[in-house]
Amino acid sequence: MQVKIDWSTINPDESEKLKDELAEVWEASVRSTHHFLTEKDILFYKPLVRNEYIPAVELYVIRNEQNRITAFMGLSEELIEMLFVHPEEQGKGYGKQLIDFAVYDKHIFKVDVNEQNKKATSFYLNRGFKIIGRDETDPSGNPFPILHLSLKEIELKSTDEGISIRQIISCKKDFLDLLLLADEQESMIDRYLERGEMFALYDKNILKTTCVVTDEGDGISELKSLATYPQYQRQGYGKRLVLFLFEHYRGRQHTMFVGTGDSPQTVPFYEDCGFTYSHRVKNFFTDNYDHPIFDEGRQLVDMVYFRKELTGNKLVTKPDTK
Repeated sequence: MQVKIDWSTINPDESEKLKDELAEVWEASVRSTHHFLTEKDILFYKPLVRNEYIPAVELYVIRNEQNRITAFMGLSEELIEMLFVHPEEQGKGYGKQLIDFAVYDKHIFKVDVNEQNKKATSFYLNRGFKIIGRDETDPSGNPFPILHLSLKEIELKSTDEGISIRQIISCKKDFLDLLLLADEQESMIDRYLERGEMFALYDKNILKTTCVVTDEGDGISELKSLATYPQYQRQGYGKRLVLFLFEHYRGRQHTMFVGTGDSPQTVPFYEDCGFTYSHRVKNFFTDNYDHPIFDEGRQLVDMVYFRKELTGNKLVTKPDTK
């Protein structure tokens, strides 16, 4: 199991010893995979790794039964900054274990890798990462191209019946046709798409439903742009995704809000999912959209907000309208 290193609890002598051990694992790993580096390069990078790079990251290590470090990973807020496995311990699942921890526990979905490190590149690509960018040089300006990789999606739940619920990490605009069914002005979607977490429900690998959930602060989340393709509506896909979101955010947020037009279709749907009326934002649709919005032949004017308490905590006040 990976253990987080808290440097503040380690005395100076032990800290130096740990840095030495980590640097040795780094060097052994690099010599087995980074064949494009010269001896001079390795000697240049090793003190940087030991003294600057390792102390700057959130560090996790795995030790074997002999208490030797077999692998370690460094994280920043949004990036897997480093991941190294001792060559004698490769192929035992330590790298996958650390990646899964970064993705599912720390919600970090991006990593940079040396383009010439074919083994590492293959490792990440085989785990669903996609190349989203490339730099000609490394951060030190040396001629070692860096690939920027990101997961496109991760599966959060699957059932024996073929239902799969996934979080969409990148390329969210690929789902624009479905999002526009719920929010028909793209500029409004752009206000929250990238800052929100996007989810998609598939049935036997066929896309049925998507939505976005934003963090509005103070324990409040907001469900936006829930949409199901017309030919798949009234088959329970939307409700199934909403109920999953209640559990997914329980413990992370206190309350989930959803705003909708005063529609005879959507209001009963959200009430059936467990939402209750919260408040109304007057003239939301007429003030924020560049054209009239109609539903079932009726022009929408006000935004009606509903709420769902996700914990037993006290009720929170209505969210700011964004």
